[in-house]
Amino acid sequence: MSEQSATRRELEASIRSLLPDELSLGSAAKSQPPTVAAVGLGGLMTGYVWGWFRGRRSRSGRKR
Repeated sequence: MSEQSATRRELEASIRSLLPDELSLGSAAKSQPPTVAAVGLGGLMTGYVWGWFRGRRSRSGRKR
């Protein structure tokens, strides 16, 4: 591989400083209880059903 430019090295260093390290990602995922995942999934399903219902209402109104 060719040598990276100084600008690219600085950019990669600044991006890496913003991102969490690998160890903190693993511990954060393990510390969350399963209820957090269940609430998130419930929210996604509720949003899907709400959008589906709203779409059906708007389509049925246009047929008249």
